[in-house]
Amino acid sequence: MTKKKVALAFSILSMNLLLMSGSVVGAAIAAISKSFPTEPISKVQMLSSIPQLGQLVATLLFTWLTYQLTRKNIGLVAVAFVAIAGLLPAFYNSSLNMILACMVAFGFGLGLISNVVPVLLQEYFEGEERATVMGWSMGFNNIGMMASTAIGGILGGSNWRNLFWIYAVAIVIFILVFAMLPKGAKLTVNHEQGNKSKGGFLRVVKGLNKYVYIILAVSFVMSLIMMTFMSNQSIVLAAKGQGTAYTALVTAIGNLGGILTAFGLKYIRKMTRNETMAWGFISLALSFVFVVFFNNVIMHIIGNMFSGAGIVMVNATIPYELSILANKKQFPIVIAMNTLMTSIAGVTAPMILAGLHISAGNTSFVVGIITSLVIAVLLFVSRFGSRVGRAHKQQDKDCSVEGAQAHASV
Repeated sequence: MTKKKVALAFSILSMNLLLMSGSVVGAAIAAISKSFPTEPISKVQMLSSIPQLGQLVATLLFTWLTYQLTRKNIGLVAVAFVAIAGLLPAFYNSSLNMILACMVAFGFGLGLISNVVPVLLQEYFEGEERATVMGWSMGFNNIGMMASTAIGGILGGSNWRNLFWIYAVAIVIFILVFAMLPKGAKLTVNHEQGNKSKGGFLRVVKGLNKYVYIILAVSFVMSLIMMTFMSNQSIVLAAKGQGTAYTALVTAIGNLGGILTAFGLKYIRKMTRNETMAWGFISLALSFVFVVFFNNVIMHIIGNMFSGAGIVMVNATIPYELSILANKKQFPIVIAMNTLMTSIAGVTAPMILAGLHISAGNTSFVVGIITSLVIAVLLFVSRFGSRVGRAHKQQDKDCSVEGAQAHASV
């Protein structure tokens, strides 16, 4: 990859440094609640969950925005929302309702980022370069989470209001994206085709490859598995006599597994070939095993490293495979559908587990092991990755034939 391409990738992926920064506010819930003694604690806790409302709205509007703005401008709007909504509570923090409103707008910006970054990577990168930078995107997520948590903790150590200054980094990212990202072009509607159909959205969805829907289903299950691990690990470790500080320690160190995997995904893909996603689910199964069946810090750190590695291997492969199955007009819709699926899975995971009468803690971890292994076996047996690759080649062949026929008719 050329230096120019690396610089372009950095300018796009810098937006991902913001994606996990919402966890900073969640860590200060206890301190914030003391400043609003008349407000119920459940309302204060909404500060960590209400950004998902903004993300949902952004996902629903994203496809429409791709026809109104260039991808670069969508990115700039997204970062601007994060910067303004993130910094406002540092100045205006006497009203909890005001802060909650800012968190909704903040989530809207994050929602746009989570959708526009994969689309930009599809637009400017091809083949293994695209797979590599989509792996890097997960590394930027983890780096952003670690840095924002650490710096936010320092800033808000004496006064929780100061932690919102962490979002000043969004101003730097805005300047970086503005200066380094090419202008690009917005999508245009083919009016002749539009007259033959009630809506472009339905026309595009109808033309999607069947494997897209399978990948979206895998994405949903992947999010359920990830949420099961994240929401139950502290319970599993508490049963082993470990507290919050211990859980935070193994989780933080375990993030290195995700970061190393993200930046080494190019080499991992050479070994796993078309079955990277299947091996990712094997890694996820091992993450549950090392935490639930062992009782020492080294094994628990290894378990969290397997979790980070598995998340990267699956969540970097999903947008890559979607990007080669969908064309540039389809992909914004497809990536929005994927984001919507993961959001729904994240919100409904506790309800699904409760509905299936799966108790929290060890039982949920055992279910996580079984589910991860079942998905891995299905992917291996069906050789799903190879099928996606063949479908991509067939699509390219069909497009070439159609192009030749169109040229001949002219």
